[in-house]
Amino acid sequence: MSALSKKITTTLVGISVTAAIAGCADTDTGSASSPAPSNSASAASSGTAAARGPYDDGEYTVDGEYGTRGSSIGVSLTLEDDKITAVGITPHATDDTSLEFQRRFADAVPALVVGRDIDDVRLDRVAGNSGTPQGFNDALEKIKAEASR
Repeated sequence: MSALSKKITTTLVGISVTAAIAGCADTDTGSASSPAPSNSASAASSGTAAARGPYDDGEYTVDGEYGTRGSSIGVSLTLEDDKITAVGITPHATDDTSLEFQRRFADAVPALVVGRDIDDVRLDRVAGNSGTPQGFNDALEKIKAEASR
């Protein structure tokens, strides 16, 4: 085998190993567990400056904002002993595509958050939607601030 062939073979092996390692890497550093294919909720990272319980029991309704075009969703939830016992989502989208995304999000959220401590909830991607969860997370932060007074 010539010196050039050895260099090419070594380079290709190195690239293959690097690609294999990169493909196995865990890129979801903020989750407590691996995300589901279409829905994921993760624990809030402890490094954030977000409010932490205890929170006042009650029903809270706020709008969560996301994106650069002033998108928002309405979030209503009930807290008991810092746990979310009920949640409702009100879509605010005006175009059909965004409204469909928000409706699918609204249908999926209760199964992800009801029964969980509000401080442990942070949604990443739900029902194929990555924007609306940001609005939900914004609403959660507003609710936690209101409930901790």
